[in-house]
Amino acid sequence: MTDQATFRQEAIKGVPLVVASGEIDLSNVDQFKSFVREVAANESGPLVISLGGLSYLDSHMLEALVDTARRLRTNRRRLLVSAPTESPAGHILRLTGIELAIEVFESDEAAIDSLG
Repeated sequence: MTDQATFRQEAIKGVPLVVASGEIDLSNVDQFKSFVREVAANESGPLVISLGGLSYLDSHMLEALVDTARRLRTNRRRLLVSAPTESPAGHILRLTGIELAIEVFESDEAAIDSLG
């Protein structure tokens, strides 16, 4: 893929949020994983990953999400992913059934609100 992926950290109501945009595939998934690991190491509690800005993701990205969720669960933490149903990432996440392994929400706000 050709569009460069970008990652940034934000927070909503004190909950860390990783916002990804562009395209994530084999060529840059390790950059994504490193960024998420760094954010997770410097924060506590749940982590939200926002994928609404992605135009493409492949199976390597799906694997990275499942691995991140597993690592967080090991430390009694939660991974929440936001991706609007009509976005490219939302289509792929729901098509693959990844919702069985990861909590997927329509928006960042819905993910945060689910925390109570």
